Amino acid sequence: MTADRQRYEIHAAVFAALANPTRHELMHLLCEQPLTPSELADALEVSRPNVSQHLSVLQREGLVRRSRQDGRVLWEVVDKRLSDACRLIDEIVGRGAADKAHLLESHEEKIA
Repeated sequence: MTADRQRYEIHAAVFAALANPTRHELMHLLCEQPLTPSELADALEVSRPNVSQHLSVLQREGLVRRSRQDGRVLWEVVDKRLSDACRLIDEIVGRGAADKAHLLESHEEKIA
């Protein structure tokens, strides 16, 4: 297997981890600040075990890490540049989503 192919497989695994909406939202929250599992569960309105499972996937792909601070377990992104990546994805996808919404509205108006 070539080095390029290995790199693409690693990228695909990361993208697959982020393809889950809950994990994607977790990444956005953690890009803002480190949070505890309870804080993440409350923000997402899901159970702590569910959050833990998702964090485990993100950790396996090298996107987040766990640390202890004042007796609390905190989760954070491994590299602050991931915040830039999340913002860039929002910009690119957000623009496309707005365009799609506009097209759907136009189409619905024509049908009605």
